[in-house]
Amino acid sequence: MNNVFYEGNLRFDFAACGKAERFDEKNLNSFGMKAVDFIVETADCLYFIEVKDFQNPNAPTEQQEKDLEMLIAAANDQKAVFNLEMGEKIKDSLLRKYAEGSAFTKKVMYILFINLEGLGEKERGLLKDRIKGHVPTGLNDARFNAFTEISFDLVNTKKKLMEHGIVCEDKSVN
Repeated sequence: MNNVFYEGNLRFDFAACGKAERFDEKNLNSFGMKAVDFIVETADCLYFIEVKDFQNPNAPTEQQEKDLEMLIAAANDQKAVFNLEMGEKIKDSLLRKYAEGSAFTKKVMYILFINLEGLGEKERGLLKDRIKGHVPTGLNDARFNAFTEISFDLVNTKKKLMEHGIVCEDKSVN
């Protein structure tokens, strides 16, 4: 079982977590759906993990600038494009896993990892609050009880990822 994946210049090791899969490569775009980068299943939690690496030297400059502009605008509450996109990724990923037959008997957690040390605590807090408004934190229709609660965390340090058992390293340093 491969629990090591690369995203840009980052190496993610999920060996201490459990079963991991690269979810955004499942060709969901052909169905008009978005997807998180990784899904990791531990003994008691199902993690949906999205990575935004604004320090990735391999990403096209135009895309980096667009993503960074969306992030800053969202943190300053000027527009919600970034917030909506991050919310759509978790919603579409949840629906895809549900369609694949996942029972969702475990806690569900959405982690948005933003590799940008310039994102300060204040901006991170504001952004977290705004994105949380777009994360489906419960579907209240009694006919649809697959998701009871979705926890959300926005992190920008590799140390914070370690709290979830995820090892993240910059592969350009190794």
